[in-house]
Amino acid sequence: MKLRIIPSVMSFFILFLGVDAATAQLRVLGGNSISFGKIYQTGAKVHKIIKLENTGKSEIRIETVHTSCGCTAAIVSDSTVPPGKRTELKVQFDPTGYIGDVTKYVYIISTDTSNRMIAVRLSGYVAYALQPTPSYIVINAAVISKLDSTSITLSNTSDKTFEITKVAGDMKGLSFKLDKNTLKPGEYTDLTIYIMPQTAGDISGFVHVYTTSKLQPELQLRLVASVIGR
Repeated sequence: MKLRIIPSVMSFFILFLGVDAATAQLRVLGGNSISFGKIYQTGAKVHKIIKLENTGKSEIRIETVHTSCGCTAAIVSDSTVPPGKRTELKVQFDPTGYIGDVTKYVYIISTDTSNRMIAVRLSGYVAYALQPTPSYIVINAAVISKLDSTSITLSNTSDKTFEITKVAGDMKGLSFKLDKNTLKPGEYTDLTIYIMPQTAGDISGFVHVYTTSKLQPELQLRLVASVIGR
């Protein structure tokens, strides 16, 4: 039977941790800590399989599975596990928007009375293939109807040559200039961001840099600007 898992926050399940896990019948093969290794921001979703085995003498039913955030989802292949049998939990992590060390958890709630909850730790390092310096865009004291600009550096930190195909913003009054489009490993280019604001106040949004890199087809850059009157 297929069981669809809905991600949710699981802090309230910590109360189960007082149970003696050493006597548990339902066990995670290979240990309760799984590494994704090095993965790339806004690259392909990462998939792992958690194998569970019933080492007891009675049938165990997996009642529900929760994840620590919406970026992680899981589906169990069979929610009923007879004695001596196994089931698989397919886990998916979306690295979009993350950078650096990341740790997430999958919580498995079952009818195993000796250990009602299993917590599986998922960890990895999310890296840029296209590294921005700085990592966000700030334009201070821009003036209404006056062209202003700032620039950032984009570096190819991967081991493959790729091309920047497009730069676009989700805010009005933005335009862009890229010094060069094709980047070999270790090469960099400057991206200049121009703004022609029409209203005063604080505005924010994203600049999207699209590439031919399979590791990072899109780089999202936060843009924050403060606009004053003439």
